[in-house]
Amino acid sequence: MDDVTEQPSPGTHECPFCGSCDVERLYVGAIKVDSCQCAACGARWDEDSKTGEYQGRLRRTSVLTPIDP
Repeated sequence: MDDVTEQPSPGTHECPFCGSCDVERLYVGAIKVDSCQCAACGARWDEDSKTGEYQGRLRRTSVLTPIDP
C-alpha cells in the first residue's frame, strides 16, 4: 500500500497554527477580511479576503467570531 498524503483542495484555508484545514470563515464586508476559527485547535485570526494574507490573531472576546456559551 502506498503512503498518500492528502492535499487540501484549491481554495481551502489552512490554520497557520496547527495546519488543519477544518477552518470556519466569516467574511466581514465592512473591513474586507475573513474572520477565521480553526475547529481543530480553536485558534482565531483575521486574514485578507482576497489574498488570504494573515492579518493577526483575534482575542477570544472578538465580536467577529461567535463566542461559545
